[in-house]
Amino acid sequence: MSTKLPLLFLFLVALVPPVTAQERTAQQQAEVEKLQAGIEDFFKGLSNPLIGPEQAFGTLVAKGPLKGKDELPKLVAKAGKLEESYGRYTGHDVASIKTVGNELVILRYLYKSERFPVIWHFYYYRTGNGPTGSTKGDWNLIEIRFDTNLDGLDK
Repeated sequence: MSTKLPLLFLFLVALVPPVTAQERTAQQQAEVEKLQAGIEDFFKGLSNPLIGPEQAFGTLVAKGPLKGKDELPKLVAKAGKLEESYGRYTGHDVASIKTVGNELVILRYLYKSERFPVIWHFYYYRTGNGPTGSTKGDWNLIEIRFDTNLDGLDK
């Protein structure tokens, strides 16, 4: 009888699915999709010669903490040279979406060019509006960067 109990335990443990990363709630997914819509508009503007990087970035950071930062003009200038450096823009794909708690979303995109891909990183943070943080505030883009470091895309 003592050997049957451990075997039963092992059988039951085998039936339990492996632990995976916590899935987003429907509300979190809707919020992520709203952030992604803004990034979609950003990429459309960035690749459109009539709009260009300056206006695309201006719209993306419109009321957030990045507006007016010293690094922004440098980032805009660097983005303006993407076609020269990597070839014509051919599209983009979501590389990863990571939510950390309810207040941080990290979105990475694969920006496809003719000669080489570029990885874009968007960090959104949300704080509460109320004195105790009980009321949800707006999402703010707190960091944006891009590079050609492909490490980690397979994870």
